[in-house]
Amino acid sequence: MRKCVNGHDVPQGRLSCSDGHPLNLGATRANPNQASTMSQASRLLLHGIGIANFGLAIYYDVYHLKFPDNVAKKRSGFGGRWKFLTFINLWVQLFYFTTCLIADLSSRKSKAVKIRDTFFASVAFPIGMFVGIIFWSLWAVDRELVFPAKYDPYFPSWLNHMMHTTVLPLQFLELVLIHHAYPSRRVGGGLCALFVTAYLAWVHVVFYYGNFWVYPVLQVLSMPWRVAFMAGCAVMGVGLYLLGELFNNIIWQKPKKAD
Repeated sequence: MRKCVNGHDVPQGRLSCSDGHPLNLGATRANPNQASTMSQASRLLLHGIGIANFGLAIYYDVYHLKFPDNVAKKRSGFGGRWKFLTFINLWVQLFYFTTCLIADLSSRKSKAVKIRDTFFASVAFPIGMFVGIIFWSLWAVDRELVFPAKYDPYFPSWLNHMMHTTVLPLQFLELVLIHHAYPSRRVGGGLCALFVTAYLAWVHVVFYYGNFWVYPVLQVLSMPWRVAFMAGCAVMGVGLYLLGELFNNIIWQKPKKAD
């Protein structure tokens, strides 16, 4: 119930006190401590879900996912699981959400918060969004280019979504619900470009020593189109960094301090 400035209660629906005194509007405001607690609980829940999702996906992939050699020979070939960007991204996201959980329980000026923000900007957001977008885009064109139907009897659909779908809403929620202090573009964009360049170089190392392309789409493309595809992927990766920076500035209006 609201109160007058003189301390008397005011019935619901009344716009003033019976004796003409103004309402004490401060008494109607939400408890800031309660709002802070709700925000903290939401963060812990979001980051706990991220850890559980990517941790379970890694565990199932490593210990339970088995393919006959005649179905997925490349999986056991040179580079193992680490040649796939999806598998690398699982570890990227697990590291990121674990860092987030540590930052949630730390002070705002802790190193965990700085690592969280820099890693989100340069790797976790752009690479996570890239994996989800490029996978489902190629799937929409022709799933055989990225995930042949012959894998279906051995690869649960729920695991596919844990690897390629959940990262999209989780990273989007991170962007819109939690403020991240972006590093300078030289640092953030440089780290993103370094990651993209390193992975493209790794794909060629796998081809050189393993004598196969990691993804079916690279196998069917001619040399000029393969170069164009890889260049397009590189531009898309760095573009997602810039997009994340743009939306972060729009949503949070460039606040000076990170949450």
